[in-house]
Amino acid sequence: MDVTRSWFDTWNRGDLDAFIELYAEDAEMIPPSSWVETGTLDGRPAIRRFFEGLKESWEGQDEAVLRELFWAEGRVVSRMDWRVRGRVSGIETQIGVTNVNTIEGGKIVRQQHYLDHDEALKALELAARVKPSAKRLNGWAPPSSST
Repeated sequence: MDVTRSWFDTWNRGDLDAFIELYAEDAEMIPPSSWVETGTLDGRPAIRRFFEGLKESWEGQDEAVLRELFWAEGRVVSRMDWRVRGRVSGIETQIGVTNVNTIEGGKIVRQQHYLDHDEALKALELAARVKPSAKRLNGWAPPSSST
């Protein structure tokens, strides 16, 4: 949970170096499927280029507001509102995004972004049906209520 909270904090501070350090060297990141010219990004350098490109698209306001944070099927799920203003258009918008993170050793090893929260939840349910014993195999246990 702390890694995900740091993800929001470093992004909102504009500290891209600290933000990228939250990802494992060989991390995999999957942007929303509806975004143009996106696919799975492999490795920290590719993920950094992706987020640098996003930063270049916005002017002024660029804030990721955490709305909900929870564990599901051994992953950390964060639901957010991304508030931005287009550099060229000047149009302000708010985009709802749900991120599903697999975190190992204090680093994000896999992250998938969804523009539809229900789609993210369905993907988690499907993963649970495909690998019902993954919690035991990976030694995962639900966090205590103090986290």
